[in-house]
Amino acid sequence: MTARPSARGAVACALLAVLVPLAGCSSSPSASAAKDPDAVVTLPADGDAEAVGGGRLPPFDPADVQLRVGGSVGVALRSAPLPHGWELVGAGDAAVVRRGEDVALTSCPPGSVGCGHTVRQTWTATAVGTTTLTWNYVDRATCRQTGGSPSCKALAVKEVRVRVG
Repeated sequence: MTARPSARGAVACALLAVLVPLAGCSSSPSASAAKDPDAVVTLPADGDAEAVGGGRLPPFDPADVQLRVGGSVGVALRSAPLPHGWELVGAGDAAVVRRGEDVALTSCPPGSVGCGHTVRQTWTATAVGTTTLTWNYVDRATCRQTGGSPSCKALAVKEVRVRVG
């Protein structure tokens, strides 16, 4: 004998199918109180940056972002306690963009060693103009203190050109 749902049961199932997605429950980072940026750029993967540094790939092309005043750009990068990694070396013109808080997009389990996680660095457009944000993929083993700030051998460079209009 095949069980058939009652009319009342069918209505309940239909209501749940509509109401549950509207509840807004989510464990994703975008469900947080922070507003998602208007534009997102992801820095190249470590393996690609290593290939550029080794001459096996050409240099990275710059990324171009167009914003309105008050708009924001997020730049996602992998952060890990490894000998090589992305370092912000040019935060742009502070008269055009303002650096915001970093947002962890992924995390590492407690007690993990050498775990990398993804972070989104954000900037908000504050005035009409253009500026460039620059990251170097560096060999941290070569870092030396020079004039109060560390200087490391750059293996690859990625620029994000921001135009606010």
